[in-house]
Amino acid sequence: MYLRPGTVVVIVGATLTGLSTVIVGLRYYCRHFLMGSVGPSDHLMFVALVLTWGNFVVNYYQDQTSGRFRPSFLRDPAKRPGIEASVRGSLISWWVYRMGYNLALCFVKLSILFFYRAIASHRTFRRFVYATIGFVCVYTFGVTVASAFQCENPSDSWNTTGYFSQFDRDPTTKRPKFKCYDPIRLWVFSAAVNLLSDVIILLLPIPALLSLRVPMSKRLALIGIFSIGIMAIIASSIRMWVMYLWSQSPSASARYGGDLLLWGVVETNSGIISASVPFLRLLFVGRQKEERGVTQRRLDASPPKPMGQAGLSINQPLEKPHEIDTWALFETEKKSGEGSPGWQPFITVPESLNSGSRGSTLLEPAQLPHSTV
Repeated sequence: MYLRPGTVVVIVGATLTGLSTVIVGLRYYCRHFLMGSVGPSDHLMFVALVLTWGNFVVNYYQDQTSGRFRPSFLRDPAKRPGIEASVRGSLISWWVYRMGYNLALCFVKLSILFFYRAIASHRTFRRFVYATIGFVCVYTFGVTVASAFQCENPSDSWNTTGYFSQFDRDPTTKRPKFKCYDPIRLWVFSAAVNLLSDVIILLLPIPALLSLRVPMSKRLALIGIFSIGIMAIIASSIRMWVMYLWSQSPSASARYGGDLLLWGVVETNSGIISASVPFLRLLFVGRQKEERGVTQRRLDASPPKPMGQAGLSINQPLEKPHEIDTWALFETEKKSGEGSPGWQPFITVPESLNSGSRGSTLLEPAQLPHSTV
């Protein structure tokens, strides 16, 4: 069965955006009910999800309008009057999509960066995070404004007369004079900067994670969790290649437009999913603790050893020391303004004291045991 590219975009968009909605919902559940702390990074991701649904609606409208004509109709002046309304709708949807796509990616990146800011106390690392936040905000603002004002009069962006004139093979055809710039350079630049910022955000915490004084296996596990975002980088790289093909000519733009939208959907949802999945570990922490508690109760209920056996060694600890859980960095976001001058970039707390119950993030170092790495 043949499916038009626009239909594939709609199906993939509905599937991935629906999956992103479920994962973000579980993230809120973990953060609010299991941890008792919902921060700015969660709200920023929610805004990114709303914008992604908005882009899905735009993509659906693009599929409905572009499905009413074939690319070959654009070269036939006799068929243009019958498809003019559909072409205008498609051009308007593209104009809206360019702004919504960049804004959605911006909020995904800001969510990740605000999470970095919350768990980092090292001054140099925090400065890099703030600089990256500023960079993402500035270039997103610039690209969004430039997309909105591609033409001096924004309505000229969806003027069908100017669009049809690109497909006229007669060089003597009189084309309308609009004050518009060629948007291809802007879109290629935007795709390249998005890819660059994805790589920077992925690499930003790696030096701090490598410097942790914990076993190498835990360091590699943490790096693996943070590296889930490589999925978004792969999608962004493929979209960059499709962008190159799409920008070759007006005919190529019509041919690869669906592929460009498809990989934009994959890129945005990959960022949302990869940035939210690490928080879902809290769903399994409680189960592991419950099973550990059952095992401990069974050990405590075992019959005492008969008299005459060797007693406790003088060097044997009377109490089992707290187990340090490095994963707690996902559960110890600091409140704005609270300082921890003696703590290093990432903080660990005893596993028995972390997010198994509400309010567990409000640990006071002076009263409860803690360890810094």
